[in-house]
Amino acid sequence: MTDSQTPPPEFGQEQGEGLQLPPWERRDRFGLLNALYLTIKDVLLAPGRFFLRMPSQVGLMQPLLFAILLGVVGTFIAWMYSLVSSSLQMALFGDFSQGRSTLSLFFIFLTSPVWVAAAIFVQAGLTHGVLLLLGGGRLGFEATFRVAAYSEATSVLLLVPLCGSWIAMVWSLVILIIGLYSIHETEPWKAVLAVLAPMLLCLSVIGGSVIVWMALMN
Repeated sequence: MTDSQTPPPEFGQEQGEGLQLPPWERRDRFGLLNALYLTIKDVLLAPGRFFLRMPSQVGLMQPLLFAILLGVVGTFIAWMYSLVSSSLQMALFGDFSQGRSTLSLFFIFLTSPVWVAAAIFVQAGLTHGVLLLLGGGRLGFEATFRVAAYSEATSVLLLVPLCGSWIAMVWSLVILIIGLYSIHETEPWKAVLAVLAPMLLCLSVIGGSVIVWMALMN
């Protein structure tokens, strides 16, 4: 076969054979809604295979758009549940105390594209920093960023009544860990530390701030 007959590669070949762009990044082939559905399904149900096959040197914009879209959907779902809950409380018990919470969630929904994007960059930066310290971030920041961005697929789990937010939080952590050690091909314990260490650091800072504030108040 001559060079003119050789089809162009569909994915970056610098990482080896078998790599394939996520359906979300092939919307021209699958269509917007179908590409979104297929990507969410693959991330939620087969994260190891999804991230192992995903190329990492193809840009940040597409995964960022995916994360923003799913983040907006997640905050909209949370706002809707809050609106229904506050409406029921007002109708049944005359309790108007939930109105302020609903307004806060509505403001979060309106500004969600900005803070979702910021949160993805911060999370990816902190996670990748720990990976580098552990010698586990061999494919660079973009690979870690793509894992963090596509893990936003768990936002659809907020549709589950009552416990959806807890399920989404736990499964997001699982997907992050699986995604990191799959795409970087590193040891699982490094991925676990990279995900949990920034969270523990933030909790420590918040806890320390609360303790200092309580001490000053007394």
